[in-house]
Amino acid sequence: MVVRGYSSERDVLLRLRPLLEKVIGSKDSVPDEAFMPRKDRFAMNLLHMPDDEAYSIIGGVWHPGQSTPIHDHLTCALIGVYEGEERETLFRRIDDGSNPKKAKLERVGERTNQKGHVTVLDHSGKHRVDNVSLQAAFSIHIYGRDIGNAERHSYDPVTGEISRFVSGYCNVLRDTERF
Repeated sequence: MVVRGYSSERDVLLRLRPLLEKVIGSKDSVPDEAFMPRKDRFAMNLLHMPDDEAYSIIGGVWHPGQSTPIHDHLTCALIGVYEGEERETLFRRIDDGSNPKKAKLERVGERTNQKGHVTVLDHSGKHRVDNVSLQAAFSIHIYGRDIGNAERHSYDPVTGEISRFVSGYCNVLRDTERF
């Protein structure tokens, strides 16, 4: 597996990107079950994770109008749009990071990602994803750890407040079912 074959995050990302591009570029390469939606919020469905939890692959689903908060992953991430469109806004922390409860963020880019686009984020990447189209959006995400059980951060763009959260997986029950 590519994730275990290289020691640097940069090397892993460079080698995984073309593989993800190939998967999301093929019409029927991902089963429909990967994209089970939720009505109340965007969905993260676990597709694969090895026993050592070295990485996780999820299917993301956004109905029109659904979005994520500004958040981090605290690991490397590749996000490939399989179908539809996702508006992605990228942020960078510009304070010194000394206050664990507040952050000053700067918006560094925004784009609408369409089928075939792959976003690559290193461990410090922060973004928000919105579905501003009239159709559902589906994407495949690869993370450098068990993202659904990892504590991460969301950021309030107005107050700078940092909140901690664990996203879970929509298709796996916490504490009762282990992958």
